[in-house]
Amino acid sequence: IENPDGTKEDKVKLIRSESIGAYSWDNKPSGVGSSTSNYGSNDWSDSTLQKVLNEGAYYNRTSGNCPYGQNGVTKSCDFSEIGLTSLAKEMISESVWNLGGSSTYEDVTTKTFYERERGTNVYGGHATKWTGSIGLIYLSDYGYATNGGATNDRSVCLNTRLRSWNSMSDCFNNDWLLDKDIIWTMTSFSYFSYAIVGIDTNAYMTSHSTDMLRNVFPTIYLNSDLKVSSRNNGTSDRPFVLK
Repeated sequence: IENPDGTKEDKVKLIRSESIGAYSWDNKPSGVGSSTSNYGSNDWSDSTLQKVLNEGAYYNRTSGNCPYGQNGVTKSCDFSEIGLTSLAKEMISESVWNLGGSSTYEDVTTKTFYERERGTNVYGGHATKWTGSIGLIYLSDYGYATNGGATNDRSVCLNTRLRSWNSMSDCFNNDWLLDKDIIWTMTSFSYFSYAIVGIDTNAYMTSHSTDMLRNVFPTIYLNSDLKVSSRNNGTSDRPFVLK
């Protein structure tokens, strides 16, 4: 993963285990920032949700307003109990996030999504990279999270277009990210200015307008100098503790 100074290092990525609520990915009115419609824009660098996570109510562990529908509409949101603590902020590694999108999604495998997410195919002049602390999972994260099963093992799943997974129970039933409900990803559908590629609860892949309400699971990279307590083994009774 690239650091802001251009160096690269291996980092652990974490996704929050529970949603912080259902909000719009972006809903800036037409003419504001990168938005050319009242549905918002799929440019994460100036997304209204990105602002909430990285400098707004969630980041500051307070209450505020979150994007909720078209044309800049907001809804009050309170993260005073679940927002970031000062200790959590110290553990997060500011990183360069790739914002490459995909102009198609019906014929795309996990590996192809991974490559496109790190490419430069975006709508118009939207950003291809963003430097920050808190993002979302990529669609390829969902793909790589499967273990497969007896009929279709992991290699079969990874070499099959994600669009077909809704008919391959081995692939989606054994994907630990699927139980996150309908969630936002970082992967844009670059054919439109306001569309994100996502997975529904029935493992059906489709595009979602950025003004829609979807569950938000903040995702971060950990600082590489953190240590994991050797006394715990990662079970529910003895969870890993970072220090």
